[in-house]
Amino acid sequence: MNHKCFLLPFIIFLGFSLPISIIDIKTRRIPDILSVSCFFLIFVIRLYHSPETVPLFLAASLFAFALFFCIAFGTRGLGFGDVKFAAVIGLVCGFPGILAALLTASVLALLAALFLSLLRRKRDAIPFAPFLSAGTFIAVPFLYSCAGILPGQVFLSLF
Repeated sequence: MNHKCFLLPFIIFLGFSLPISIIDIKTRRIPDILSVSCFFLIFVIRLYHSPETVPLFLAASLFAFALFFCIAFGTRGLGFGDVKFAAVIGLVCGFPGILAALLTASVLALLAALFLSLLRRKRDAIPFAPFLSAGTFIAVPFLYSCAGILPGQVFLSLF
């Protein structure tokens, strides 16, 4: 099994998600240059290392994009940066991982919103990218374990 098709997209996502999260916290915006670059780098790696899995990961990406687009279009809660970032996460996690990542992110954001509402009376918007990143960081290792891939196997296969 080619473990690079699992690990390299996650490492790239890790490298992009930290600056995306920090920028979203500070400015409430996700720069297109970061999310689109991350998407295309992960796409190329998936295409090179395991082209047979690309349709499944693209379907997960399209699902996440469409779901977040509908939410953003219907509410003011999400911006289009979150929509594009969700598409990146779909490309990282695939199916059913995208469901686990989005559910985890939503629960984490809800808990944070509840905690913040206890601390102050006014309702401030909270950036969602950090929660999307955290949900993905929790979901991907879970997916590795469900697939029977041990972390040591993944890291050793890079050398």
